[in-house]
Amino acid sequence: MSRRRQRGAVSVEFALGLPVLVMIILGGVHFGMVLKTRAQLGDATNLAARAAGIARTANAAQVKATVQNRLGVASGCTNLAVTAVSVQDALGGRRIEVTSSCQVTTGIGGALLGFLGAAEISVRASMPY
Repeated sequence: MSRRRQRGAVSVEFALGLPVLVMIILGGVHFGMVLKTRAQLGDATNLAARAAGIARTANAAQVKATVQNRLGVASGCTNLAVTAVSVQDALGGRRIEVTSSCQVTTGIGGALLGFLGAAEISVRASMPY
């Protein structure tokens, strides 16, 4: 084959491959940020369940405030919902169950990358008291 027919082949391959490469990189960053947000929400929920168990209260407002304070403003969680329920098991032991869920906002990709990770994450923690 002559060199003349090969001219521009690299440019065409680059133009075809670049969008795929960019989507893979952005998808990896998006997935990493979702995992980071889930870990932060889990940590905040565990702390709130422990604090409620020590205080022996299932006050949902206090538990939600504890979760929000632990998360901070730069967590990536929006529309935070927290429930706290006092439960008694079959043996008579009592425990507090805290469930937190939020919408994840990563700041990149928007609706384009929304299919890659969960739009909503939920975490549950339980502590006896």
